[in-house]
Amino acid sequence: MTNGASKLRLHKFGNDDPLHSLEQTQQVKYLIDYLSDLNAESILEEPNYFDRDYLAEFSAFYAVSTRGYSNVCRRIHVFACAVNRRLLRRASQGNQTAIQQLSTSYLGFIVIRPIKAAPLGRTVVVWYPENKPHTPRITEPMRDYRVNIAGFSLKVKGLAWQQQDTGVGACATIGLWIMLHSSAFDDHHAIPTTAQITQSAHSTASLGARVFPSKGLTIEQICEAIKGNKLAPMVFEGDVKTSNGDVIGFSRVRFSAACASLIRSGYPVLIVGLLEGIGLHAVCAVGFRSSTPVPPQNGDPVVSQESNIDHIYIHDDNIGPNVRFEIESDATSNFVRLKRSAPPPPPGVNRLNTASYPNLIPKRLVVAVHEDLRTSPDQLHQCGMMKAHKIFSALSGLLKSAGHDPLPLSFSTRFIKLSEYIGRELNNTLGNNPKLLGKVRLALWEKVPPMSLHIGVVRIGAWDATPLIDILFDTTDSDRNHPVFANVCYQSVSTQLAQYLATTEGEEFGISVEAF
Repeated sequence: MTNGASKLRLHKFGNDDPLHSLEQTQQVKYLIDYLSDLNAESILEEPNYFDRDYLAEFSAFYAVSTRGYSNVCRRIHVFACAVNRRLLRRASQGNQTAIQQLSTSYLGFIVIRPIKAAPLGRTVVVWYPENKPHTPRITEPMRDYRVNIAGFSLKVKGLAWQQQDTGVGACATIGLWIMLHSSAFDDHHAIPTTAQITQSAHSTASLGARVFPSKGLTIEQICEAIKGNKLAPMVFEGDVKTSNGDVIGFSRVRFSAACASLIRSGYPVLIVGLLEGIGLHAVCAVGFRSSTPVPPQNGDPVVSQESNIDHIYIHDDNIGPNVRFEIESDATSNFVRLKRSAPPPPPGVNRLNTASYPNLIPKRLVVAVHEDLRTSPDQLHQCGMMKAHKIFSALSGLLKSAGHDPLPLSFSTRFIKLSEYIGRELNNTLGNNPKLLGKVRLALWEKVPPMSLHIGVVRIGAWDATPLIDILFDTTDSDRNHPVFANVCYQSVSTQLAQYLATTEGEEFGISVEAF
């Protein structure tokens, strides 16, 4: 290979760059629009790049094709600033000012495979800027990806996406591949390639079908692929059914609560459903827009904090990464329907990707969790609702005796590593009071018996989400036996309520830790 062929290339973001030069499929148009909205200016192209995922696909399938596919990819890096050879040379010399300029404007990378029908390989792009801090976007599955170019390193936070390649992986395979990139698995699990996922799925559940080219995976094969990667599958069936028991879809409360709990826990959710008018499809939910709980309705004094989520963010191999979908309920049967809902473009911007997209009706949710996490999100949700009703009842008695009206409550649930709860989560809640933060952390470490690696957290608070108490559950036991380790009380009244319920009703709250 000549030096000219391997030379790094610089392009102005526009009609002549490597992305615009691809066939203008829906995915390519989406990425162009997405990057345009982020004010992309420059592209740095690595013309010779060996991509781990594509090499596995090449070895499993493309190497034996008579077409003579290349095993070399290209990788392009996108920047929201002007990049020239001088800036690139200074960065390669270790100049920190130049590296900082490239780092702050780095929007992500795209691997371009030598497959004309599906050229978009591993792609990681930054999220849109956060414009609604009062109801922030929750994207816990995101992780840092580092790239090295000519001796300097750049970082982008996101979750990998790629275009479906029906030779090696259909939509469910891509969804699984995205799931297994999650930050939740960084410590102990290697990320498999799409070829390895397809092989794992067929290892014990092939049912006579050929492995390559893959035409798609059944639910059983999806679960086998998850177990093949030393993780545990959880499958959720829709709860809205016909009179004959056939699943129509999910109620809004169950869909929202399950997705929010899992995504808050760092686990992306594989949504298997029906694209209206087309057929079965699988996508991966990677984030959602949090919401302020609506006031309790229908006389129920307790509301799930995530019961009225409006938007969920999905990696869809038919469209692209971080696609915003609106959650709406069917007017007749009240099942959830996901409708593509792009945010408005910046002033003066005309998007290319305006084609309509069918609505998706979720039928099943599949998630890969750590093997030691045995508690289901449904059970944690039910426990949270029960505890919240108990606390509401006791709190109402106190308020009425003092001549005040009872206050509605909200609750949320999540799974989290113990270290992250004591570290990041408590810091987010108590960080403005370092002395109190240190007191609570030490109390949890010293007063509470050893807790599991992953804990279930039920947070109960006022309906506007002001926290009252966190209840910490053991996740290593069965759903039927669901013990509590401890509770963290953010108000003095929370301690009184927990002690009262434990004494009068035998309600389990574990060891109390005061956080006020």
